Amino acid sequence: MNNWIIVIALMSAGLLLMVATLILLLRLMKMKDAELRNSSKLELKVQATKIILPLRIQAYERFLLYLERVQLPQLVKRIYTPGMEKGAFHLLLLQNVREEFEHNLAQQMYVAGTTWSAVMNAKEELVNQINTTFEQLKDEEDVSIIAQSLVALPNPLVDQAVAVLKRDFGRLL
Repeated sequence: MNNWIIVIALMSAGLLLMVATLILLLRLMKMKDAELRNSSKLELKVQATKIILPLRIQAYERFLLYLERVQLPQLVKRIYTPGMEKGAFHLLLLQNVREEFEHNLAQQMYVAGTTWSAVMNAKEELVNQINTTFEQLKDEEDVSIIAQSLVALPNPLVDQAVAVLKRDFGRLL
């Protein structure tokens, strides 16, 4: 009878050892699985960064180019031709600001919210400045005087948007 107790005790100990080993193996497998998942997530992030970073850089470049192209001196220089009618000049200025903006609209996905807001505010300032200048000089027949008035206007929100773009771009890298 004593031998049976020893055999049962040894079998119980062996069974406990097997269960403990199985639990340990399961935990090790779970840890290894978590490690592999984290490694895969990290690899996906690295791959996404390789794809997204150039798109983000391009978005900042395009918004900077937009702001440079719609600054009033450059805009007037590009659009104004002597002898132009006042209504056509006004329309072309506004149309150019809006079309350039719409052309770059999708780029908002890749820039910081503050950058997007700054670009939008700059566009609105330009539209308001153009409209206000034409309203104030509505009786002016000589379109060249309107063009000169527009060129002389400061664009603080455009300058601010350029500064925000540069600052946020610096953070990007």
